[in-house]
Amino acid sequence: MSETTTVDRLRTALGDVAYPAARDQLADHASRNNADEDTLHAVRSLPDGTYGSFDEVVDSAALDESRDD
Repeated sequence: MSETTTVDRLRTALGDVAYPAARDQLADHASRNNADEDTLHAVRSLPDGTYGSFDEVVDSAALDESRDD
């Protein structure tokens, strides 16, 4: 398991989240959207806090855009 994900995987997992949202809410939402384990781990590893937008999540997430989706 990795702590990294991609923007596309995050978008799939969190695309319909109502912001602002806390890290735990984001992780619950990603789980309900059947996010892959690496994406779930990356969301759970976000700094604790409230995120005002998807862009804020992307800025805080550990991304590896060289990964295949």
